[in-house]
Amino acid sequence: MAANQSNNGGVTIASPVVEGPPTAQPVPAPIAAQPQAADRNAGANVVVLASDPTLLELLKHSLEGRQRVWRADNAMHAADLLVAAQSGILLIDAGGGKDDTPSLVDSLHTQFPDLPIVVAGRRDDELKLGERISSGIVFRFLHKPASADRVRNFVEAAARRLKESPSPGPARPDFGRLAAARSLRLPSIAIDHAEVMRRLRRALPPLLVLLAVAAVAVLVQRIPWRDLAPSRSRTPASAQASSPAPAAAPQLAPDIARLLSAAGVALSQGRLASPPGQNAIEFYRAVLLREPDNAEARRGLARTAEALLLDVEKALEAGDTMAAASTLDSARSADPTNARLDFYSSLLVRERVRRQDVAPPQAGIEASAERARAEHVGRLLSLADARMRQARLSGGDSAETYLLEARTADPDDPGVQQALTALSGRMLLEANQALRDGDSRSAAVWLDRTSALGVDAPAVARLRAELESARVASVQEDRSRLLALANQRIAQGRLTDPAGDSARHYVDLLRSADPSYPGLEDTEALLASRLQEGEGGEAPRGQLPAAAARAVAAQEVLPENELARVLHPPADYPPRARARGIEGWVEVQFTVTADGATRDPVVIGASPAGVFDQAVLDSIAKWRYEPRRVAGAPVDQRVQLRVRFQLSGR
Repeated sequence: MAANQSNNGGVTIASPVVEGPPTAQPVPAPIAAQPQAADRNAGANVVVLASDPTLLELLKHSLEGRQRVWRADNAMHAADLLVAAQSGILLIDAGGGKDDTPSLVDSLHTQFPDLPIVVAGRRDDELKLGERISSGIVFRFLHKPASADRVRNFVEAAARRLKESPSPGPARPDFGRLAAARSLRLPSIAIDHAEVMRRLRRALPPLLVLLAVAAVAVLVQRIPWRDLAPSRSRTPASAQASSPAPAAAPQLAPDIARLLSAAGVALSQGRLASPPGQNAIEFYRAVLLREPDNAEARRGLARTAEALLLDVEKALEAGDTMAAASTLDSARSADPTNARLDFYSSLLVRERVRRQDVAPPQAGIEASAERARAEHVGRLLSLADARMRQARLSGGDSAETYLLEARTADPDDPGVQQALTALSGRMLLEANQALRDGDSRSAAVWLDRTSALGVDAPAVARLRAELESARVASVQEDRSRLLALANQRIAQGRLTDPAGDSARHYVDLLRSADPSYPGLEDTEALLASRLQEGEGGEAPRGQLPAAAARAVAAQEVLPENELARVLHPPADYPPRARARGIEGWVEVQFTVTADGATRDPVVIGASPAGVFDQAVLDSIAKWRYEPRRVAGAPVDQRVQLRVRFQLSGR
């Protein structure tokens, strides 16, 4: 692996780069519950098993419609979506659910051996999944917090793998045998056509009888389906539904297998709640009447409810409140536990009040106040949605202003709560980006605004911890710089003059910031000794005693490229990081001894943390230099270096 020296003393570790992603047709789609069937010429279905709003918002903005994103509520839901999609990509948030991530990965890999699985998490999650990452069960591991480019690259790499995986095709004919067959000459046979017609006329009546018997048998087999209890739902529904249910297992009773098969067909054809006697809800209910614990029927009702809720949303967008109400009742009948029922009920009530389709629930002044409040909240939500699309998240005329006002007007409104969750995710995304850019002040402002929303306290706490870690590292770097400047000015003989750039100035600044900072006491003693030797005046430059000069050299930190390299093999690019496309850097300090060896290496900064650190420390142990000389004698010298790890071509 080649290493290239940069002008500032840094080193870049290079590696071959993976080809760029193929061009995919943008297919904009919201996070929903029912995917389209896979298409090798379009963006892949990305099933997301996560609850972290920051990660979900990052996915939404990073993919930009290149892939279709579908959010799953749990592992079973994710499996259903993958079956319906026929192929896809699975992204799991390791910290976003109650399931044990390694067990969840093993279970899904067993069901879908060729499924590209991307796991997002932190360092400890990566350690738990180490064997699965090495074996390829986990296609990529995405370190959090992640950037939009990293998410896009990982998803597109998984899409390429999905596209390049071989698909079964028809068996190729054996052209050699066909040619041999064409070369054979069959013997000629004389046919008596009159005899053939006589035999056919004699065989025709028995053949018609057999066909009639077969038709009767088919009708008899279909009779039990008409005994199902009919539903009174008359709502026409059309939705993208999952593919028909798989073939029944041998242990199922024949009538249960037929009902499940019929329910799957009805679901795939959009016959969700009508016509009576031939819809998915009634078929699945008939199964539960016979087997109350049938898991496939319960999953089917949940999928049917999700499809019906999509119809509710379309009806509300079209302003058809009657159809929306009827379809919502059907969805509640299919799955009363669906978490989105209350949200759509609230939207329906607000739309009815706005259009005055129904009388207010109360009479007189209270009814008028209720109507005015609903209309006010609806206007505020519309304004907030427009500002979020314009990326005006905070400030005077912003999504934050309108949503906080809406929460004050109606804190229990489901639409307000959902909008606050979306705004919190966008703000956390901004805080995360500011943190990655090194702008800790902006990151702190975004976190304060997110905390005021009161939506996702754990995510805010995690980012605050990362912000504090970055602040501590920055403070440590500033204090180390003050100590180095003080030692440099002592070596230059600039003890007290000029007042704003002297050894005394930097020592005083460091003492006020951290009186117990390591090395400050020795520097103060050296400064006092130097002032005493010069009787309080400035000494000629270069007249520092050899012992004092060696002490300065031991404390002063120089750029590594100011020393001549004798032996400098490059650091090895960690194979796991290269395989996952991870790039980064490591900032390190170490001592070059008087004999040119290295010792006491310390990592003072890294991005991402813990990925490249050991590779740099192992490499430093092999480096050799020409030692620094002070007053003609070699001395120990502390140096600093940034080693960059970058994939070639990026």
